Amino acid sequence: GINAEYGVENRPKDPIAFLSQYFGSLVEEVSVIVRAQRLVCLTHHSRPAFSDNVISAYKLLRDKGGRGLRGLSGKVHNELLKGLCNGLPPVIAERLLEKLNCKELDAVPHQLFYNNVLTCLVGHDYKKHSELLYRELGSVCDRGVCEALFQLLAEHTESSNKYELSSSLIARAISSANNYGQQYISGEEFVISALDTYVDMLQTPS
Repeated sequence: GINAEYGVENRPKDPIAFLSQYFGSLVEEVSVIVRAQRLVCLTHHSRPAFSDNVISAYKLLRDKGGRGLRGLSGKVHNELLKGLCNGLPPVIAERLLEKLNCKELDAVPHQLFYNNVLTCLVGHDYKKHSELLYRELGSVCDRGVCEALFQLLAEHTESSNKYELSSSLIARAISSANNYGQQYISGEEFVISALDTYVDMLQTPS
């Protein structure tokens, strides 16, 4: 909101014009962020054009929302990531943003911007993959199997630095599960658990 102390000690000569300019600048910033979000989502991140789209989005945000820093501002970067996390389970979006957000006044270089945008988009891929996997597991998707699966997934991710819900991991989980068939897990809980493992593997930049 508008700083109360600023409003008292620095009253503008024309309050209506001041408020119009203030809220106008907010609308412009939001619209720039929306345009940048559309740019990075124009094509899947596996396609060559993705890198060019991210560069275009970065330049757009830096030029119109970066406030003259040696990169775009952390505040604008964080707003974009927040938009990119829409559609993920709220608890996962919160964890992801906690790891990726920058300080609002920091200058965010292009490579960090690229990595963080990609991380959010890959999160959506894993969400879709987890939903499909849950449907495929069907009757074997009980809590014992899932706990074994996510434990194996975490170990595999740590050793290979690769997040992969493969059929071999699923087979090992079924064979090693305790109390198989005792309690089934909901699709929502399955997806959140899978994405939790994804967030856990992310390295926070130093």
